[in-house]
Amino acid sequence: MQLQTEIKIKPFAEKLSHTGKILLLGSCFANDIGKCLHNAKFDVCINPFGVIYNPFSIANSIELLIADTKITENDLLQYNELYYNFYYHTSFSSVEKQSALGKMNFANRQGSEFLKNAETIIITFGSAITYKYRKNNKIVTNCHKLPACEFEKCVLNIADIVKITNTSIQNVRAVNNKVNFIFTVSPVRHLSDGSHENQLSKSRLLLAVDEICKNNRQCQYFPAYEIMMDELRDYRFYANDMLHLSSLAVDYIWQKFSNAAISDESLKIIDEIEKIFSAKSHTAFNPDSAEHKKFLKTCFEKTRQMQTKYPFLDLTEELEYFSS
Repeated sequence: MQLQTEIKIKPFAEKLSHTGKILLLGSCFANDIGKCLHNAKFDVCINPFGVIYNPFSIANSIELLIADTKITENDLLQYNELYYNFYYHTSFSSVEKQSALGKMNFANRQGSEFLKNAETIIITFGSAITYKYRKNNKIVTNCHKLPACEFEKCVLNIADIVKITNTSIQNVRAVNNKVNFIFTVSPVRHLSDGSHENQLSKSRLLLAVDEICKNNRQCQYFPAYEIMMDELRDYRFYANDMLHLSSLAVDYIWQKFSNAAISDESLKIIDEIEKIFSAKSHTAFNPDSAEHKKFLKTCFEKTRQMQTKYPFLDLTEELEYFSS
């Protein structure tokens, strides 16, 4: 008996491997998949500017990374004693000007390096709704809790999303011709704008991404939105806010993503890594016993052998744990 609607996903033509860098940009779902890739020991850079929801701001962030933009004091604004920039998440803000600049420029350098050397860029669109700062008529990435009256709510149309994203792809390929793109639409709902508005927004994103992937080489779509809506259509797969995904839902979608998008060789590596993680999470009944010390020594040796076998992995943390 079939008790759920399964989303069939064809294996990707271009698959992820542990030897390539991966840049992730977009909504909090990009963070979720990015963390899964990080835990699987892929070389990733996750949202260097923080979470970004709309395609325009994602495109703007890409342009900043391509140019390796340096943020100066003239680019900072101040509100509630915090220095901030509309293109960066609130976590970059600081009461000290130099601290804010330091965090922003470090993120720029790291993200720029990843973009120019990435094997894959994963982009997750979260919402077609944007906000313009009335004083300069520019779309912001983050409103930084300024009064709502200072912003104008706007909705991107499909043609605009396709146009700005196609331009971003072309500009990225001008500095990194080998890169592959994976697009997703975030399954996280934005109900603050209303349920109907959220559906219209997601529809625009889905139609735009379909057009983008048809018109550009080495662009693939992963149906995270469809998996959540059809396969996991139950509130037990949501977090307590009933909007974001639960850890179970993230794990499920990660499994589907892995099977479709990750190479066979890297899947084997992940299996070996999971065995190391399992050993690391083992709770000893008597940590000082000779038996437990022997267990740690064996685990250290297995991890060391794996590090030798796969020198592109970073198992420093695991080696230090077992050697301690």
